[in-house]
Amino acid sequence: MDVNQRDLLTRGVTEVIDEKQLMARLAEGRPLRVKLGIDPTGPDLHLGHAVNLWKMRQFQELGHTAVLLIGDYTAAIGDPSGKNATRPPLTPEQIQENYASYEEQAFKVLKRENVEVRRQSEWYGDFKLHDIIKLLAQDSVGHVLSHETFRKRLENEDPFSAHELLYPFLQGYDSVALKADVELGASEQKFNLLMGRTIQKAYGQEPQDVVISPYLLGTDGKEKMSKSLNNYIGLQGEPTEMFGRVMSVRDDEIILYFTLATPVPTEAIREIEESMTDGMAARDAKLKLAETITAVYWGEEEAAKAKEQFLSVFQKHETPEELLTHKMPRDEMPLAEVLAAAGLATSKSEARRHIEQGAVYVDEERMSDPSATLDTSAPHTVRVGRRRMARIERD
Repeated sequence: MDVNQRDLLTRGVTEVIDEKQLMARLAEGRPLRVKLGIDPTGPDLHLGHAVNLWKMRQFQELGHTAVLLIGDYTAAIGDPSGKNATRPPLTPEQIQENYASYEEQAFKVLKRENVEVRRQSEWYGDFKLHDIIKLLAQDSVGHVLSHETFRKRLENEDPFSAHELLYPFLQGYDSVALKADVELGASEQKFNLLMGRTIQKAYGQEPQDVVISPYLLGTDGKEKMSKSLNNYIGLQGEPTEMFGRVMSVRDDEIILYFTLATPVPTEAIREIEESMTDGMAARDAKLKLAETITAVYWGEEEAAKAKEQFLSVFQKHETPEELLTHKMPRDEMPLAEVLAAAGLATSKSEARRHIEQGAVYVDEERMSDPSATLDTSAPHTVRVGRRRMARIERD
């Protein structure tokens, strides 16, 4: 991965605060501590998370230390950014289950050297009431309520709980605990990222610099990529699923995806963009994008197979000869359970959502009843959406 300082501060970056200070820090020649926090609200990381993982990888390539923070305390609160309702609290068991594979997923992008994986419970587990009071004293209620989401909820008379006001303070104190020099985040997190600077000053530290990136639209082409909207491309998705989901992105998002979600050099991306304006079909550029992203997470061989299957199904309208067969343990099983067991959904609840949305077909018959069962004593071809398919047989 060829990285230079210019790419570090410009590629996929909407704003740097404070750019002058960050430039001075980079000139010092010492390894900077670069923080990225991820809340374990679900078991999957997706390409939206990978935007900042790639930026962190760029810092690593220049010798800086990646500090990946698992927000096992803030996950129980929920980031108020962009939310108009209080997030249901997660139990400690749910949180731990969600982040069990985060390291494995993150290391598909990050280098294993020059990295620390930390958890908020390392410091918040010992917090006392006086620690909380001291932390809350570092900013005013008026400033916190000026946070766009809180302000909108007040204007709309949407209720929210007082504990949600803690989130920006806790994220800010994380930077104190980690002695962060730089924090990475998306544009809608700007308020919380800047809170880190405020809290660090109050605790006698030099304020971190902030590198802000845009967000990716999901496969629906309308909303920010999100697990809750099921418009995401998971880092753990099977190669054919990942390839197919990338092929669903909007044509006008192709270059942004190359920029934010791949290690393709900036100059090569410019050439792709120029080729598209010169008449290169967007579909060809998207095929290259899908193959590139799939290769990052599954290797070039699996990416080539996924491309071949995609073209076979959608150009020639064929059922793939090498369709994976999944053996089921019983003659009759809930269809949602079959989908989850076959890897066509990440969970039974997601499978039921797919069925309710009319996205599930059994032998090309659309299914709509989330409580439907499948007779597995005979083989069936099961499809979710247009791209995820499997053959189901009795073990």
